[in-house]
Amino acid sequence: MAESAFEKLVEHARSEHVVVVGAGIAGLVAALECAKVGLRVTVVEASARLGGAIARAELAGVPVDLGATGWATRNGAVDALVTELGLADAVVEPANADVWVAVSGAVSPYPAETVAGVPANPWDPAVRRIIGWAGTWRAYLDRLRPPLTIGQERNFGTLVRRRMGTQILGRLVAPLTRGRYGLAPDAVDVSAIAPGLSSALTRTGSLAAAAGELLTVAQDHPSEPPIRSLEGGPTRLVDALVARLGDYGVSVKTEMRVSRLSAQGEFWTVTAETAEGPQELTADAVIVATEAAAAASLVPFSVPDLLTRELVQDVVTLVASAPAPERAHTTVFTVNPTTDPVTASDETARWANADPGVRVARLTYGDLDSAAPTAALSDDDTVIAAARHAEVLLGIPADAVIGARRDRWVQPPSAVMLGRDEAAGALRARVRKVRGLGLVGAWVAGPGLARVIAHAREEAERLRVNLLWGTHADGVTLGEDHPLDKREETP
Repeated sequence: MAESAFEKLVEHARSEHVVVVGAGIAGLVAALECAKVGLRVTVVEASARLGGAIARAELAGVPVDLGATGWATRNGAVDALVTELGLADAVVEPANADVWVAVSGAVSPYPAETVAGVPANPWDPAVRRIIGWAGTWRAYLDRLRPPLTIGQERNFGTLVRRRMGTQILGRLVAPLTRGRYGLAPDAVDVSAIAPGLSSALTRTGSLAAAAGELLTVAQDHPSEPPIRSLEGGPTRLVDALVARLGDYGVSVKTEMRVSRLSAQGEFWTVTAETAEGPQELTADAVIVATEAAAAASLVPFSVPDLLTRELVQDVVTLVASAPAPERAHTTVFTVNPTTDPVTASDETARWANADPGVRVARLTYGDLDSAAPTAALSDDDTVIAAARHAEVLLGIPADAVIGARRDRWVQPPSAVMLGRDEAAGALRARVRKVRGLGLVGAWVAGPGLARVIAHAREEAERLRVNLLWGTHADGVTLGEDHPLDKREETP
């Protein structure tokens, strides 16, 4: 009896070898997507640690997250993966999501009725307290401006500055864009940070009214909490991924830095440097999951310069022996990134997961255009400065700090950056022209676990369809010798 077509497909899948270069979250997810359909997979990581931007350590005996502390729920990608890996019962939601802004030494509640920092009502006392009477009157003039350029401006900073003035821009919009995305407003795309704002501006005639319209629409559609995490931190996601890869027989090799990719006919040769000398792997497909600079040196085409830009930030994590303040400040944005952190966060208030009397804080310094004010300081001086800022911004006494560490994180520009969509689109077009090559990671998809995981799954699906069916994901064309070709079964 002839072997069934599906048995042939299984045999065909096992004969295909995928090498994933990089074991951050994107590489691990892409490896899983390939392995679970039967492809042979090898993951190669330059460092000794897996997980990339997801990391955890102990400070003064307290476990703290150093990189990503949670994920955005907007596209459901991370939640789906968490459920698939059996971690749904460990999901936690933030206990507090209050946001504040520090202006001229005062920490004030960030106005609730805003869209990306644009207030729906400039006369709101919460807004006026931050921008002053002059700023309020200037913002009100937006309603009197002629609608000559409505809906045409893509530069978010230019749009806000022209229509509502510099106080709204500098005291509400800029702290948010720098603190949340690491970008000055002039580097932000209107349609990316506030989808629908331009068309609402066209309909309503003013930026404030446009923000109000978007807020009304949002209120009519109840949303999930904006972020989630896991008990024990996101490193549990990495551990579960690695364990699942082990179940599928995936080989994970650390301390192997890939130095070269070369295509020979239908195969790839992956050259890696190890302590024992160079090693070569042969693959039917390669997924590059490294950071931008390493990827650009490996792929056989040019990478848009915008996508290789790097946001370098100092992140100081503090552990303090102190009671909860009377009113916690969970997230605080600041006005001046050249002297202050762009964001200060009370992680204990956010997740309510520390022991009584223990506070965990994170202070992030620097944006894409402004070097971190701590860049030239020693670790000790950086911690002293961070403790002082934590006292002013979060109400955590500086002399209560019992543990601290400084980490320097390098990440790509945010997905809301002007020109990024065009650059990413050009890159995707180049990748698709190269047989058996995939490209994943935060610099391709945009930072954030939600974007990274969704794109890694999409790219892995494109490649595995290509390997299994002999075509790209936009159609199925079987060759005469493909295991599922039915010509042999036709009478």
